[in-house]
Amino acid sequence: MRKLIITISLVFLMAILNVNAQQDFSFAAVDSQSYALYQKADWRGLLAYGKLAIANKQDFLLLRLRTGYAAFMVENYSEAIKHYEAVLREDKYNITAHYFIYWSRVNLGQPELAMAEVKFIAKDSIDEKKLKPSAVTGVETEFSIKRTSTRLRKNPFYARIGLTNRFNQSFHMTQSVATYQQQINEPLLTFVSNNEKININQFEYYNRLMLNLDRHWQVKGAYHYLNTPFNNYTYKNHLLLLGVKYNGNYFDLQADAVIGKLTDTATKQYNLQLGLYPSGNLNLYSFSTVMLRQQGSTAFNFRQVIGTKLVKEVWLEGNITLGEFRNLVENDALYVYHAIDPNTMKAGVTSYILFGGKTTLQIGYTYEKRRLFNTTNEFQQHSITGGLSWKF
Repeated sequence: MRKLIITISLVFLMAILNVNAQQDFSFAAVDSQSYALYQKADWRGLLAYGKLAIANKQDFLLLRLRTGYAAFMVENYSEAIKHYEAVLREDKYNITAHYFIYWSRVNLGQPELAMAEVKFIAKDSIDEKKLKPSAVTGVETEFSIKRTSTRLRKNPFYARIGLTNRFNQSFHMTQSVATYQQQINEPLLTFVSNNEKININQFEYYNRLMLNLDRHWQVKGAYHYLNTPFNNYTYKNHLLLLGVKYNGNYFDLQADAVIGKLTDTATKQYNLQLGLYPSGNLNLYSFSTVMLRQQGSTAFNFRQVIGTKLVKEVWLEGNITLGEFRNLVENDALYVYHAIDPNTMKAGVTSYILFGGKTTLQIGYTYEKRRLFNTTNEFQQHSITGGLSWKF
């Protein structure tokens, strides 16, 4: 029986190889067949045939344009970029290639990188606002209501408002101001006056600059200032981030370093993040981040984010951060976790709902397990997060 199965498999494989060997991959045949599939709007068939023809050493500009368009129409934007970039290697001013790379990057959630194509696109083919060298590009708001399970910590509140703009097609800036408010009772903080009622009214300012070096490479720099009062003490915290990011077609890779001072203590954090887009779009995506922290001792953390498109215009995203931490930064140093109580676990889920292509509603839940300052006693913190963002 085993020999029979092996024999049938070999016959089937030889039949496939024989079909491919007999198929005509001459220029005339490939040009004719790819054009016929294009005329019929058989996008999946055209994409499969175009990739097969290229694998069989038949590669020319019209085939790449048709295959790239087929990939775009089936929403495989990563594959579309790959073929349109092949077009640009032969014709670097090809308007069609630049146009569809622009929209592919936008649909992959990379609007800053998309702007690298604007100078090559016909002025009447996209919104005139996109052609302006400098412009305000978006506004976002975010708030989080938290609930703790210990009487020693009152329920915290976090709110943030942000603004994004560009100075030209390559230079982009994101700014935000935020507040974190909480009242805590911590008898172990003997140097703090009235330590049974410590009011934390933290103010934050954040600024991130992003520079496109070319169609794939970006440089990032960020500054985060936090003013944290502890009754008779006030901590002025400063963080600086510098990073570089490579945006591939089905993946991106970012390496960055954060240095600064948190609660009068020098801190360093080194991050390496891998983003994956296995279907060439945002129907399924993943971000995996390894974080190495140095603050006296060395510690590792791992953060995993997985998102999927549930239905049209609705995404669901889950995240988890593994490893105990205190003084941890995430999302290009936008979020800083520097409470006196160490986190032993953090996980959450967030839903994103898109309205009209420009407005996004964010609703999320985060669970944190924490340990009270200088004790072994653990408590839980539950957060409900909401937000709205508008793109112009």
